Amino acid sequence: MSCEPKEEPVVEVSEKWEIAGSFKEGLSHAKEINGALFASSRSGVYADAKTQGSASDFNDLSLFIQGEIPYRLPLSEKLMVAINTAEVSILPAGSTRQDDALVLNMREIDPKFTGFHFLHYYLCEQISINANGNILVPYRSAKDGIQKNTPDFLLLKTLVNDGKVTILEQKLIKEEHFLGIATIRIMKNFPDFTRVTIDGKTFDIDSEGNLELRFEKFSKSVQVGNEIITFAQLGPLDSNDFEVYKSDLSGENNELIGSYGSVEISTLDKFLLTQMADDIYSVDGVIILRHLDRIYRVTMNSQKIALIELENDGMGNGYITSVLQLDDETVFATTLCDRGEIISCGGFTKSIENFFKPKAIKPI
Repeated sequence: MSCEPKEEPVVEVSEKWEIAGSFKEGLSHAKEINGALFASSRSGVYADAKTQGSASDFNDLSLFIQGEIPYRLPLSEKLMVAINTAEVSILPAGSTRQDDALVLNMREIDPKFTGFHFLHYYLCEQISINANGNILVPYRSAKDGIQKNTPDFLLLKTLVNDGKVTILEQKLIKEEHFLGIATIRIMKNFPDFTRVTIDGKTFDIDSEGNLELRFEKFSKSVQVGNEIITFAQLGPLDSNDFEVYKSDLSGENNELIGSYGSVEISTLDKFLLTQMADDIYSVDGVIILRHLDRIYRVTMNSQKIALIELENDGMGNGYITSVLQLDDETVFATTLCDRGEIISCGGFTKSIENFFKPKAIKPI
């Protein structure tokens, strides 16, 4: 009988997502701007938010929203913007006072205005605000008494001075590119332009309001380092090859880096990647996709593309709405409380070191 001490097996403990106690409600998305964290809920915006400690500063925009909104509030360090039936309300960051709000009546700006154009999927960018404070708002209008097929856009160049918002320039983008009623699928900001997918076409709108056709395809894009990666196909249920392009940050000169048929990508992975939603992100140079309460790592080369589901214990079954890298060590994710049995929702953090751990496959 041996007297040697028995070596105990090493039990690996998986890191769980840790809820950020500074948020007391579900979040529709989050963004890091110049080192500060911003997040939005259904009724307002958290500015310079914290992931630990007491509640973050909350700017309640309920007065400017009127009821349950079918869109997510935009995030900016300069401005806050909300829309209701026919008005655009613009406030300087940090103020929710009605006296500080610049309220624009769309029927005065465009007498042909018929209503704001809400995206088919409300957890996408509905109002775009770029780093310079330029605002882009899609809407519908009539022509010859009939609704135009292509959505219009209101472009506003703004300045905040002494706590007041001033409109420097206003432009209406009213073009027609479709033979039938077309719907905006995704609208997303990049450093020098806003990319808009309208049914089977993708356009880039620059800071001067110039609209340029980029792809004659459904597409969605994500910035990875100094490149923009775009996933594209002819239609949401199209059986043709699924294509991936890359460009520099201008969004121009897109290079095809892969074309994937049924052999190179599984039916399920293609279904998830071709959902017309703003659901892809970059963490530590790796493309990430969210879907319902799950997070996937996108792996691809010239021969194959696949999704690897990642471990997400601790998220409480919430509907994941955004995933972003905060610093060299931390990933932050947001969730809503819109699914069945919710344990918790709001904001969550996890170390990058353990973020990419694949989800264990449970034995049958």
